[in-house]
Amino acid sequence: MAALSPLSTQGRARSREIISKYAVTIRAQGSQVALYMTHAYAAPHQRVRADNTPNTAKHYIETGNEINVLVIPVGLAFEEAYRRRPEIKLHAEFDGSHPNLLGTYLAACVSYTSIYGKACKGNSYNYFSRINASDLSFLQEVGDDVVTQFLKRKL
Repeated sequence: MAALSPLSTQGRARSREIISKYAVTIRAQGSQVALYMTHAYAAPHQRVRADNTPNTAKHYIETGNEINVLVIPVGLAFEEAYRRRPEIKLHAEFDGSHPNLLGTYLAACVSYTSIYGKACKGNSYNYFSRINASDLSFLQEVGDDVVTQFLKRKL
């Protein structure tokens, strides 16, 4: 997937080209298009860089604006969760690329709130009691806050 990475000039150009092409196809079928802004790498991944989230966000925002689609700001939510609670773990410990259970839950909150325009806060689902109440509330709050700020809409 490196050829489509928003972290390189060539990757961004190729990604934008493919997204634009598929957006036409999706719309032709009567469906709506949304872009899922990916989260940045975390340690121990070898591609961890301080500018990964800003570069990724810029790519998705510009592409989303260019083709007029919803951007789901998952990457910004990961960054905000780590800012508010640096000790939280949202990535799989073994690779720093894939989300763990908490990261997946945060991504789901952001996706839900972005798509439906409803707050995730107060949702009781906690993956078979595997997410404690404190983390559940925190992730829902971060997701709602990031979407509200990013999309400039009230929930």
